[in-house]
Amino acid sequence: MADLQQSTNRRLFLKTGFSWMAACFSLPLWNLLGGCSQESQTLTDELLTVPLAMVPLGQRTRLENNGRPVELLRTESGITARSLLCTHQGCRVRWFEDRQLYICPCHEGQFDSQGNVVYGMPSKPLRVLKVTVQGDQVVVG
Repeated sequence: MADLQQSTNRRLFLKTGFSWMAACFSLPLWNLLGGCSQESQTLTDELLTVPLAMVPLGQRTRLENNGRPVELLRTESGITARSLLCTHQGCRVRWFEDRQLYICPCHEGQFDSQGNVVYGMPSKPLRVLKVTVQGDQVVVG
């Protein structure tokens, strides 16, 4: 009976131990392959300039600024811009019109239409970026 108990404990330990080992080794690999990367949260000081005509009224316009996703939203009251990098670990969030949410695919963090956290791991809202309109150009940054 003692041998059976010892054997069962060994199997449980091995299963649990290998699961933890796999998790510990796969997370750094996930980051290297472009998963949640802290590095991607760092935004550059480069300005993004786009024609005002590229930002239609009432629509969310997704652009890249030096390889980082940015969203512009033009309303009757002006243009807002925000980073589309999750504030948890820098994954790219996506807007879901039907749910009126930005959702992070990495850890399922959710942000409302204003970029405020409504669910999940993020502790800060999506970063708001400075926007100026200069003639027929929109300058972000």
